[in-house]
Amino acid sequence: MKPIFTILLFCFSVSITSQNISGKIIYESTINSKELVKYLTKSRNNLKNVRVKQSLDKIYQNTSIIKSSLTFVNNEAVFKVDTKLNLEEKALAQKILKTVSGGSKEYYYNDINKIYLIKDCESLGECFIFDNSYLEWELTQETKEIKGFLSYKATRSNGKVIAWYTPSIPIGFGPKGEYGLPGLILELEVGRIIFRATKVVLNPKEKIKVVEPKEGKRVSKEEYAKEIKKARKSVFGNK
Repeated sequence: MKPIFTILLFCFSVSITSQNISGKIIYESTINSKELVKYLTKSRNNLKNVRVKQSLDKIYQNTSIIKSSLTFVNNEAVFKVDTKLNLEEKALAQKILKTVSGGSKEYYYNDINKIYLIKDCESLGECFIFDNSYLEWELTQETKEIKGFLSYKATRSNGKVIAWYTPSIPIGFGPKGEYGLPGLILELEVGRIIFRATKVVLNPKEKIKVVEPKEGKRVSKEEYAKEIKKARKSVFGNK
């Protein structure tokens, strides 16, 4: 019973502390170096199509960082990718990295009302707001320091997603809508990309405001998936 009691006590203290904290986290995302090594040493050698190989070379080797931010106040937060593209970022590879980093989507977190939403105004030609997925994490005791904060490792999806979170910032949210951990995610490995916090600003003088996404068609995640499937079928047919 003691470990369970400790967890409950910790969650209770997080709930209290998170009522009096606000801030902004700046992230940078790029191709994960582990995935780059895997591509260069294994996958690339198996590619027969020259054009495909050239395209993947550009994606893996010529992309620069994508910036994003997470702002929060109390138990409410929102994550967005920086939509400003410079001339260099107009390349196809950079656009792909921007898309997999979150694109134009808006990720909203409200742990008071247990509302976790994603707003997408790009994929279907109109704005849809749908529920984020439930995420189940496996916590570990492995630690490292990130930007001066003691951070703990957590995984999900059989280790395919790796997050480093810090209980020192009691907001259970992170990049690209990842949530459900007992602290803010400062580093995230998901798919072929990695997010790293580069700047942490806590309790700034200027007032931070987080607004729940509105002005969109509110649907369930299943309904949104059906709309995506329907749109793909209209473009590509039944194949």
